[in-house]
Amino acid sequence: MPKKATEKTKSETSLKTIVQVNGKDIDVSNIAADALKAYKSVHKRKVVNEFIVYVKPEENAAYYTINGEGSDKYKIDL
Repeated sequence: MPKKATEKTKSETSLKTIVQVNGKDIDVSNIAADALKAYKSVHKRKVVNEFIVYVKPEENAAYYTINGEGSDKYKIDL
């Protein structure tokens, strides 16, 4: 028996968060995961208890702090 058009498939729902600024769309869905991955690629042994990302769309960048500490190096481009 064919499925009805109204039945949903059992695939995952695609979730995205888009920030619109100055006529530009910036996908911020994975910023925290991408920033943490970038940090851990350099600092493999440091324990991260708190990770906060600050998105600055006007700079087309996101900055982050690790355990309350920031750095000019803690930046990813959007």
